[in-house]
Amino acid sequence: MDDMERDNKKLFVIDGGASDDDKRMTNGNRKNRANLRTSAPRQLSKTVNLVNQKAIQWLQARAEEVFAQVDDSLFSMAEKSHQQEEQDRLFLAIRAIRGAHRKLLSDFCGGVEERFHAPRNDIPGEGFERDPSSALPPLSLLNDDDLEQQVAIRTMVSNVQRDQAESIASLSLRLDTLLPGKIYGENMPLGPAAICAAFADALDDVDILLRARMTVFKKFELQLVNRLGELYEICNNLLIEQGVLPAIEDSLHRRSRQGRVPGSPGVVDAHTPEQSAAVREGALVAGGGATGHGNFIAGLMPLGSGAAPMATPALLQHLGQFQMSLPVQSGAMGELVNVTELIQQSLVASKQSASLHELDGEVIRLVDMLFSFMLEDRNLAEPIKAQLIRLQLPMLKLAVADKAFFSKSGHPARRLLNELADAAIGWQPGEKYLDDPLYHEICAIVDGVLSEYGEDEQVFARLLESFREFSARERKRAAVMERRTIDEARGSARVEAAKARVAAVFDALTAERKLPKVVHEWLDRVWGSVLFRTCLRDGTDSGSWRQHVLTARDLIWSVAAPMPESSAKMRQLLPDLKKRLEEGAQSLSLSGGDLQRLLGGLEALYRERQKLGERVESERERRIRERLVQELRREADSVLAIPVADGVTSAATQEFDVLAVRLDDTRELPSTQKALPAVEEIQQVVTKASVTRSGGLTALPENDDYWLQTYHLKDSWFLLRQLEKLPIRCRLAAIISDLDQFMFVNRQGAKVGVYSRLELAHALRDEELLPLEQGPLFERALQHVVGSSGESRLAISV
Repeated sequence: MDDMERDNKKLFVIDGGASDDDKRMTNGNRKNRANLRTSAPRQLSKTVNLVNQKAIQWLQARAEEVFAQVDDSLFSMAEKSHQQEEQDRLFLAIRAIRGAHRKLLSDFCGGVEERFHAPRNDIPGEGFERDPSSALPPLSLLNDDDLEQQVAIRTMVSNVQRDQAESIASLSLRLDTLLPGKIYGENMPLGPAAICAAFADALDDVDILLRARMTVFKKFELQLVNRLGELYEICNNLLIEQGVLPAIEDSLHRRSRQGRVPGSPGVVDAHTPEQSAAVREGALVAGGGATGHGNFIAGLMPLGSGAAPMATPALLQHLGQFQMSLPVQSGAMGELVNVTELIQQSLVASKQSASLHELDGEVIRLVDMLFSFMLEDRNLAEPIKAQLIRLQLPMLKLAVADKAFFSKSGHPARRLLNELADAAIGWQPGEKYLDDPLYHEICAIVDGVLSEYGEDEQVFARLLESFREFSARERKRAAVMERRTIDEARGSARVEAAKARVAAVFDALTAERKLPKVVHEWLDRVWGSVLFRTCLRDGTDSGSWRQHVLTARDLIWSVAAPMPESSAKMRQLLPDLKKRLEEGAQSLSLSGGDLQRLLGGLEALYRERQKLGERVESERERRIRERLVQELRREADSVLAIPVADGVTSAATQEFDVLAVRLDDTRELPSTQKALPAVEEIQQVVTKASVTRSGGLTALPENDDYWLQTYHLKDSWFLLRQLEKLPIRCRLAAIISDLDQFMFVNRQGAKVGVYSRLELAHALRDEELLPLEQGPLFERALQHVVGSSGESRLAISV
């Protein structure tokens, strides 16, 4: 808790709870705010509308960033929490915020826009009754939870009013000329109080625990409130372009400095925010300086204030003392060192004053930003980040001593930090993580840097080599486990795929066909196993596979072909077919009794079909003879009457009809049935056969971004986030095409998840799987800092 928070609590908190009258006043306050929302909006001018629209666009974009970081932070909090009840409440908070995301944005932006139509003071005065429409009630009426929230809001508002005093004053004056009512700092529609109050009003409708709510406000402060200077600059420039009071900055600038000393509240000093804070918060007036004449200000002074810049060796000496006095960090949370504050305290304690060289100030700021990025990096678990953050002061010492440090991508200190982060990217903190070998080794390396590094940079090279040896052993063990996991998965995949392909062959051959029992026994018991083994051993592109598929097709044709038309072909086929079937059965080590029974069953079937064909052929010849006799009778009718044997003819006709019915089941091409597919057609069906699962998910178009992303993820790391479970860092270790499976493993090589391509695309879309940043940590942090801070006088190589 900072000094301002403590002062606010002392000022506003009174003993005991709020009275019933106080609570009724608070309820009345909410009703008044509701009435303001429902009142008829005042028409805005074209110029004000431009400012309003530009501000809403900016606020909405920043609010989106706020909620994106809130989601990650709450998951991180749940990950390191060891209390089930708190984890459950954090997961509920995540769900509540996700569900209300759009409404929160709408209510927040709508609340700001309402204040353009009806400006009001969102900060109450001495008495609550002075402004019943205020969004922020007096702190004396609040319970402990609301009190903490309101103290945070008031601190944010106070900081912005202090740091952006001139910009707020300029914007207030310009809007005062455009809006009907009087506009001043406290009721300005885009003032920090108005923006914070609109956000608080929107968040009031979401029921979440206090810890989650305060996390939201912290991200709101970092991503939006601390950047309000950008918004004020945009709006002021827009109004200047529209010709609204274009020359008021100079007069405000002069007036704000008349009769004031550097560092007093409301003054924007021409030095860094860290230096301004140090002067404001810790400057000490000491009597009788070194010369004995008058008083002087001890502490860290702004550049150009008259205080001599601190020499680089002196600054390095200070940093070395800070490094040796750092407490041992064994907790799960890391915290940056406020270097300027430590320098300020050291100078005040020794009753000295000094300023920082411009480059030294920029190095301090750059290192602070680098390690701030590392604190937010979701690639690493919190206990690991807590250790890596301890390298802030050694890295700062390197950069102060060598201003070209940021351009040396191969520097052993940078490589050491990258190696530590890379080795820990998939590490998960268990209940006894303090005893984990990797965590223990990283702690030892960091302790070694802090205790051994003074001026000799070889410390980093030696520790880097030591950690690489440890990391190689760890990765070798993990690789063995991962290989075993992948081999098991691939083996299972090959078995399932082989089963699917054999089933595809039989489906293509037996579809809508009635086959004798002995043929089904050959296919299911014998030839399915022959095909399955051949698929596993030789694959479906091999000659042996195609030969066995052809044998299965010949077997079915031999009992389905029409007779007697196929008799000649049958006589040619059967000897070779029987030989192939017998060899296949023998390759399975089928018992002699079973083999003879199966072969005997086929022999009996073929003999019956041969006899059936002969009877059909004989009947056809008899029919031909009868037709010839009938034709001769018709020709000789006038000469000789020939008696007709009606009974015989009728019996023969009936017998032929029965044979014809029986033969219908053996024809290959009945009207309702397709011909047996060729081997090439069967092969095409086999290549498409795979074991896939969709889980009822909607199919995605081929050009969908997330669908396309699934083709470029090999060896990528992800954060697997599932409701009711702690997040897991995992890596895509294998893509098993036979089963359309994407297998993810943890750092130890154990399987943690399996997805089909469609499931993976939906998981990426729904952010169940969040890709982690690729590349070395130091370089990613440096790239982020350079992109955020713009040009630098330091040489930087990303």
